[in-house]
Amino acid sequence: MTEFYVGDNLDVMKEHLEEWRGKINLIYTDPPYNTGNVFTYRDDFSEKGDRHSAWLSFMSDRLKLSRELLSDDGCIFIAIGDDELYRLKLLCDEIFGEENFVNNFMWLHGKGKKDTWSRTLTENNLCYAKNKRSLKAFVEILETNWATSNADNDPRGPWFSGSISFSEKRSSKSHRNYFSITSPGGVKWERQWLCSREEMEEMLKDNRIYFGPGPEYKNVPREKIFNGKKEEIIPKNIIENVGSTRDAQNHLDELLGVKGVFDNPKPVGLVEHLIQITSMGKDITVMDFFAGSGTTAEAVENMNRKDSGNRICILIQKDEKTFEEENGLKIPRRGCEEAFRAGYESIADITAARIKALN
Repeated sequence: MTEFYVGDNLDVMKEHLEEWRGKINLIYTDPPYNTGNVFTYRDDFSEKGDRHSAWLSFMSDRLKLSRELLSDDGCIFIAIGDDELYRLKLLCDEIFGEENFVNNFMWLHGKGKKDTWSRTLTENNLCYAKNKRSLKAFVEILETNWATSNADNDPRGPWFSGSISFSEKRSSKSHRNYFSITSPGGVKWERQWLCSREEMEEMLKDNRIYFGPGPEYKNVPREKIFNGKKEEIIPKNIIENVGSTRDAQNHLDELLGVKGVFDNPKPVGLVEHLIQITSMGKDITVMDFFAGSGTTAEAVENMNRKDSGNRICILIQKDEKTFEEENGLKIPRRGCEEAFRAGYESIADITAARIKALN
């Protein structure tokens, strides 16, 4: 379910402060990056004097409210470019406490932007907990899909081998998982294993331990890992394979039936990934107070469809116009020409159209 509020996010959060205080489990937000450019959002604070100070003041008010809205076991992800990354990090250290910094989850977003000296391939997502001691451990579900060989013609299909033991030198004889197994060729292997004796017996019965080619079967025993196996791992702070900027743009164009109405939308897969790794469950409340094109709403809707969840998504988007008033006429604002021509008079109209397209 998506709740959509049109207005300045600071005003909306203040208005609903008592209603939402401590009830938002996760915030993902993609604020203006203060690049000095003009895209769909106004993204240049230089007219207010020191553009860095003006931007930090703008963000500070909103992040302070965000902290009040978060549940004690909640967290926030803030997308940001390099222009304000380090200033934002210091600001968040002050507001959330540096002890509540989780990590900077860097998204590999495509070919990147280049200058004379380098090519930037990542975009940042700073993550802070409301109270890190109450935040659940993050977990990434990794599904094997790269096995291509089948050394023993197993009818279950391709597999690759993974280590399942310590070397004899590194094994501890006093460990509960120190025991011996014997290969079909009669070779005995006694060492510390990465599984219990009972688990090993199950894998042996299920032909999931590989001893090398017969008839010798004298290789170090290894586990056979088939495609489709799911494993819980600690998430990497480099995010790959969730879609590129171009993928996100093409998807939005197709969804709305118009090309180029919103600059640089985030891929749905990125937001889904960030929500998933928090392991917060199926009934959380997610907020995005710079809703933009509504990517967060689609990510939440997708997750609810996949696992029959009841997550709620709260979006806030200012009624920012896609045109300038000039001599009584509406003139498309630079960066918003396509949106204006398509009949979207404000960014909020684009957000609303995406929400409608999802239903």
